[in-house]
Amino acid sequence: MVELVVFVFEQLAKRRQELQEAFQSQGYRVHAAAESPDLVSEIQALRPHLVVLDLDLPLDRGLALLKSIHDMMPSLPVVVETTRPTVEGAVEAMRRGAYNYVSKHSPPQVILDAAAHALEKERLRVEALVKAQERRVRSIDYPEMVAEIERILADKGHSEAALISCLQDIQKELNYLPQDALKLVAARVGVSLPRVYGIATFYKSFSLRPRGRHLIHVCLGTACHVRGGAKLLESFERELGVRTGGTTYDNRFTLESVRCVGCCGLAPVVMVDGKFYGRVTQEKVPEIIQCYD
Repeated sequence: MVELVVFVFEQLAKRRQELQEAFQSQGYRVHAAAESPDLVSEIQALRPHLVVLDLDLPLDRGLALLKSIHDMMPSLPVVVETTRPTVEGAVEAMRRGAYNYVSKHSPPQVILDAAAHALEKERLRVEALVKAQERRVRSIDYPEMVAEIERILADKGHSEAALISCLQDIQKELNYLPQDALKLVAARVGVSLPRVYGIATFYKSFSLRPRGRHLIHVCLGTACHVRGGAKLLESFERELGVRTGGTTYDNRFTLESVRCVGCCGLAPVVMVDGKFYGRVTQEKVPEIIQCYD
């Protein structure tokens, strides 16, 4: 069972303690903080499942923090609270990305209920994305995809000798090899499905899962490993919310590791769509990601 992590930012010590104890009593792991010079970076590093945010900061800094958190991690649920709740305040908080707007005079159970609802909604959203991605692994979703595969096979003469070339062209068009595409190739070329599947899994250049629009390679060769390549890979996993070999749910990035890219003097090295980044630090990871839409 996944341990749920909650980040509580609350200036009032008594309220902070109340919320911390309430969440801990329900089995959450809680990180509680008061004023912080770099709250957004702390939250980004922790990667919590939920944030409780105190809006009562001078000069509307609470609202500014809310917007910064939402801009950096749009899917992260944020429950905000204030000692002076108003309709106008609620509207503005929701506009800036709040999931819920609660009075500090409310008992902790109100925050717990809001958190449970937010986390369940996020769980269902992720579950739907996973199912959609699994469907993509299996299916050829559009008739034009079938037509394109048929065209490629016809150009190659439905020849077994051109099987690898066919799969290369199909992957170039679709960005991966769906299971239904392998079945269609096997049927049209007249070879067994295990034969086609064996080729598709033998060559590392083929992918049976959808790849993102941008491919990130983190080098783990000897020089890069010694200079922090493994920690760099963990930073990319944390920022993207995927494990190595995975693709983000928005199909924006696929993250992979490689053994050596031949740039040992620039270690540690990262490649994005073939572009090299040398001497990359963990602090540069968000900057690199933000360069790609």
